[in-house]
Amino acid sequence: MIEARLTTKAIDTPALLAELADAQDGALVLFLGVVRNHHQGRSVAHIDYEAYEPMALKELQRITHAVAQSYALSNVLVVHRFGRHNIGDASIAVVIGSPHRGPAFEAAREIMDQVKKDVPIWKKEHFSDGTIEWVLADKLVRSSAQKG
Repeated sequence: MIEARLTTKAIDTPALLAELADAQDGALVLFLGVVRNHHQGRSVAHIDYEAYEPMALKELQRITHAVAQSYALSNVLVVHRFGRHNIGDASIAVVIGSPHRGPAFEAAREIMDQVKKDVPIWKKEHFSDGTIEWVLADKLVRSSAQKG
């Protein structure tokens, strides 16, 4: 299975691992990107993720298939969650099944690097002081003092 998905539901990691498990694989790598309680020295209250979903899904699928082909993997699943995220919530899961651990770890890292760089996903960070910043691929887009 080589697949990428978008969802607004909480990421169910046990279900993803079970879905991708394959007797031919000696490695099953799971990477979770989770919301932390700080960013650049500031306290984060929560985050909203938004995107133009058809474009984001198309790019996420392109990356997933290209990396799977590059590492000769037949089991790759990437799930990105949109909407409101609280501290500790998973926003992205990358699951890689591989006969050996090396390609699985390398593929997970490459997928995340490309997702951060190429997928049009906007992160709206709500800070504890009431300010809000829009971020695209870890670059500040707009800041405001609005309470959200």
